[in-house]
Amino acid sequence: MEQPRSVLLGIPVDNLDMDQALERIFSMVTAYQSDLKTRLVATANVDFIVNAHDTKDAENANKLLSILRKADMVTADGMPLVWLSQLLGKPLKERVTGADMVPALAEKAAHEGKSVYFFGGAYGSAKQTAKIFKKLYPNLKIAGFSAPMIDMDDEIENMVEIARINITEPDILLIALGNPKQEFWFNRYKKYMKVPVSMGVGGTFEFISGVTSRAPEWMQRTGLEWIFRMSQDPKRLINRYAKGLFRFNRMAVPLLLVNAIANRMASKQLVPDISMKPEATLDNDSAIQHHFSRVPGMETSVSQSESGRVINMDFKNVFVMSTTDISNFMSLLLLASKENMRINAYNLRFLTRMMMKVYKIHDLLHPGSEFFNNSEAYSA
Repeated sequence: MEQPRSVLLGIPVDNLDMDQALERIFSMVTAYQSDLKTRLVATANVDFIVNAHDTKDAENANKLLSILRKADMVTADGMPLVWLSQLLGKPLKERVTGADMVPALAEKAAHEGKSVYFFGGAYGSAKQTAKIFKKLYPNLKIAGFSAPMIDMDDEIENMVEIARINITEPDILLIALGNPKQEFWFNRYKKYMKVPVSMGVGGTFEFISGVTSRAPEWMQRTGLEWIFRMSQDPKRLINRYAKGLFRFNRMAVPLLLVNAIANRMASKQLVPDISMKPEATLDNDSAIQHHFSRVPGMETSVSQSESGRVINMDFKNVFVMSTTDISNFMSLLLLASKENMRINAYNLRFLTRMMMKVYKIHDLLHPGSEFFNNSEAYSA
C-alpha cells in the first residue's frame, strides 16, 4: 500500500521508516528491468528546504524545488522536518538520514546480490567507504568508485564519468556531491544514465570513512547533531546553520499558525490521505473527476486549449482546507504537472489562499489562475 506523504513547505516527504525506505529503493531497482527509468532518492534536511526557497537565487531555488517534487522518494534527513510534520498533525514515522541509510542499503544489497557505485565525496572517501563495506559485507558487489572534481558545465568530463559508471552496470548509484549540486547533476545528466536508482548522500562518505566524526547517538536522536557538526568547523558552519535555521523558522511559523486556524475550522469529516501510485494517470475526464473528488467541495471540469488539456478547479464550495486536504491536493497537482496539464483555480476564499501560500504549493497553479490575479494581496 502506498504511504501518504507529508507536505513540508512545498516539498512532499515520504512517510516511511528505515525498513520501508529500503524496501522502496529495492522495488525501484526491480522496476527498472521493465521500464528502464532511472529514479532519484533525495534525503532532505533544513538546507534542502532553505535552498529550494532561496529568493536571492530564485532560478536555482525553483530548479531544486522542481527536482525534489519529481523525486521518486524523499526522506526526512533532519529532526526539524520530523518536528514540523508532528506540529502540522501529519507526523512522519521517523528521521531517515543518508548517513544511516547508506550502511543499511549496503547490507541489504549484499544480501540481495545488488551492486553499488560510490561517486563523489572528499578525495579518497569514496574508495575508503567501498573498502569498509566490502570488509563488513563480503558479498557486496562494488560496481566502482570515483571522486572527480565535477564541473557541471563540462559536458565532455561528465559524459566520461557517466560512461565509466554505466559500463559497470550498477544497481544503485550513491552521489556524494552535496546539496544542491548532486541533485542538479542527476537531473541534468539522468537521460544518459543506465542506473536503476541514484541517491544523493551529501557528506555520508566522510562520516563512514572517518574523515568527519559523527555526533553521539543521543545527539542524533534529540536533533542536536547540528551543534556537534558546528563545533567541528565553527568558522564555516556557524553562519550557515544560523542563517538556515532562521530562514526555515521564518517559513515554518506562519505555516503553523495558518494551519492551526484552518484545521480548527475544517469539517470534522474524516478524509483519507492519498498518495498517487506511479501508474496513476489523468488520461481521461472520468479519471480526473475521480481523483479530484478527493478534495471535499471541489468542482472540477476539463477544457481544451491550444497547448493541451486544462483542469479548471472551482473552489466556491471549499471554505477551508485541512492538512489532509492540502496533502491530497498537492498529490493531484504533481500528477497533473507530470502530465503537462495546466491547472486553473477559481473562486478561492481567503483562508484557502493562505493555506496554499504558507504550504508553498500555489506555484503549481497556472499563472492565469485567480490566485495570481490577486498577486498584490497574496504575493509569493
